[in-house]
Amino acid sequence: MNELLIYQDKILSLAAENKKSLPIENFNRSYEIKNPLCGDEVKVRIKLVNNEIDDISTIVRGCALCEASAGLTVKLFKNKKIPNNNFVKDFLNWLENKDQDLPISLPDEIGVFTPIRDIKNRHKCITMPFEAILKSIKEDL
Repeated sequence: MNELLIYQDKILSLAAENKKSLPIENFNRSYEIKNPLCGDEVKVRIKLVNNEIDDISTIVRGCALCEASAGLTVKLFKNKKIPNNNFVKDFLNWLENKDQDLPISLPDEIGVFTPIRDIKNRHKCITMPFEAILKSIKEDL
């Protein structure tokens, strides 16, 4: 697969939208994660109230895929209940098993990353923001 095909409009739009966002100041959970292989860094800040993500921000220093994934985390989880503890596991399983349809445990919006399923060395780029969120709220799961 041509790696340029992974940078489709939807992914670039999510990345651009997240790049314009500002970190929230009123938060009670945070987590930073770094990919030692490529240098991507994700900083998550969450305001958690009664097992609901009241507000969230994700600041990325990295590739467009990581930035797009971070933007999607904000869209999916802001003003929502804490995601299922198996979210990242289900996401990775779907990414790695190209014959598998998107499981019902994952939101349809994750399908934007279908082209990345063929490029295993980029899977970490798109799962890192989700991992950071779950690790920041781990004690509440």
